[in-house]
Amino acid sequence: MCPSAAQSGPIDGFCRPASSPQATAAGCTRRDGAALTDASTACEMCSGGFFLFRGGCYSTKSASGSEICTAAEGGKCTTCNTKDNYIFQNRAATVTLGNECILCSDAKGADGVTGVANCNKCTAPGSAGPATCSACQEGYFLSGQTCTKCADTCATCTAANTCTSCGGSKYLLGTSCVDSSGCGNGKYADPQSNKYLECGITDCATCAYDAALQGPKCLTCTSPKIVKEETNGATTCSEIAACTQYANTGPNFLTNGNTRCALCSNVTDSTTGNQGIAHCITCQKASASTAPTCSACGNGHFLEGSACTATCGTGCATCSAKDDPNKCSTCMAGFFLVTEDANKKCVSCGDTAKGGIDGCAECLGTVGSLKCTKCKPNRKPVGTEGTQVTCEEKTCEDPTACGGTAGACEAIVIGASGEMTYYCSLCGDSTKIPIDGKCVDSNQKQQNTCENGVCTQCTNGYFLYMGGCYKLGQVPGSYMCTDQTGSCTTPTSHYFLVPGATAGQQSVLACENPVGTAVGERAYIGVEGCKTCTAPSEAPSGAMASARCTACDGSKKPSLLGSGCFTCAMDGCSHCSADGVCEACTSAEQRPNTDGKQCILCNIGGCTRCSEENQCSQCGDGYRLESNTCVSTGANLSTGAIAGISVAAVVVVGGLVGFLCWWFLCRGKA
Repeated sequence: MCPSAAQSGPIDGFCRPASSPQATAAGCTRRDGAALTDASTACEMCSGGFFLFRGGCYSTKSASGSEICTAAEGGKCTTCNTKDNYIFQNRAATVTLGNECILCSDAKGADGVTGVANCNKCTAPGSAGPATCSACQEGYFLSGQTCTKCADTCATCTAANTCTSCGGSKYLLGTSCVDSSGCGNGKYADPQSNKYLECGITDCATCAYDAALQGPKCLTCTSPKIVKEETNGATTCSEIAACTQYANTGPNFLTNGNTRCALCSNVTDSTTGNQGIAHCITCQKASASTAPTCSACGNGHFLEGSACTATCGTGCATCSAKDDPNKCSTCMAGFFLVTEDANKKCVSCGDTAKGGIDGCAECLGTVGSLKCTKCKPNRKPVGTEGTQVTCEEKTCEDPTACGGTAGACEAIVIGASGEMTYYCSLCGDSTKIPIDGKCVDSNQKQQNTCENGVCTQCTNGYFLYMGGCYKLGQVPGSYMCTDQTGSCTTPTSHYFLVPGATAGQQSVLACENPVGTAVGERAYIGVEGCKTCTAPSEAPSGAMASARCTACDGSKKPSLLGSGCFTCAMDGCSHCSADGVCEACTSAEQRPNTDGKQCILCNIGGCTRCSEENQCSQCGDGYRLESNTCVSTGANLSTGAIAGISVAAVVVVGGLVGFLCWWFLCRGKA
């Protein structure tokens, strides 16, 4: 069955209902061409440009399919993608359908041809036997023609205890993975590579990783040199004489006992004589035991006594008068100078009301000649950065785009008018958390359970949705839910309740979200292009259920089963099938004609198809045709209807087809 924890299934690696447009387009059927039944666990045949691979139908044009096959015809792969040696062409004398391509890691194989367990790259065998492995998957090493597991502390290795990389909180030192405290002098634990690296700073004795520098910062130097703090944030080891001496002015000062050459702005040490002045750029110290006094402040600050105060106004780098935001001379990055009569203000580059450019983060020039040089992280730039750029398309509602590539802006929210917007599902900065779809400081979590950039449970007044906690009664939470108790209990029309969800699970999902969510061993999905829907019944354990679409976006119409949104070419049709055949008409007095190409007058109760006006040719479930009328049989749903609904509920791939394909192919290349 399709596992709820992985996005794997019969169509390009995703679970899809059998009646979905994706499954129909792929020709996912039984081997004899018949429709799948509720007992089916995989596709047995594909058609067109799709090919069968381990129970799923894949397109050579999709991301997952192109990793497996480069050319397909008649529902099977004719040329496997052997470029990177992760997969090979089956050369058996007789190749069974769906086994044209074999993964290097597939120790079971097919037709007498196999891969090697835990193998990542290989060369194909002849017409029978195992492939020749040339590289193992992560966590394994090649020993003869067997991939053997590395020691638990190793991420990769060349022998059981000869590590080449480490994972988790371990760092590579030589060929061993050790804790961060085990590096010794002259090295530091680098969290980016999980290795112990040389400090690389001349005469530095001990150092540590600095997140701001993305590299090492010296802590102590070999005697007689001392640590000197540079204006760019770096550290060097310098002679005491190279630091600003007593009674002289400079960017540094000597701390007590001549132990460090600190920046004038360093306020981390509160000891008298060792503490600098915030925002100070030059200072002097009368003697070893006295505190430094500031002589000049950084941009946007004025010297008052020996303190630097921010009095230039927001965005000002320099100004002609303190305490007056209308006297800016130059602006900080992200602002531009606007002159209004005798006043000069610094305005945000994205302030359109003042002549800025929508979505712009950095700019050059002034009103009338302003050019955007960089867009905000949540805007897509059009043009060349560094020259003229427009920032028209908003890709995320969070201004930081959820922390860039380390985060994820994948929480789909349907607005009041039906437009699709995206909010944060993961914050790239682990100190931030997604509240109301935007990454905020962790001290704003409001009793919600959130850490490491994601929320897992929400308090009363909030509900959990795609990794974040959303507040009821305000946008964007009000777009999704109208009542809650830590999880949503009453969704809006564009959403449905997830069956069986608890306070610690996502309880609401957009009708048109085709990716879905999991509740234990059960998975639930929306219908692509769906505007409004009804919730599915609880799925069987290990299976997936789809919402029933009641209205679609744009001009498309739902099928009668509500499993997809399709284009109807005829007027007056309310429901359409995947092949464009009308299934029901908008008017209660009309029915589709026999071939489903038009709606005609046919006001006969229980009738679903008419050959001509008021001439019924087909009755619905619970009725039988008698002399152009439909007579009630008094029965419940027909066997055909029950089978149809069952098929619409879920079609799944055997095992972990899509997941394993991605895991061994795509992940193996990372």
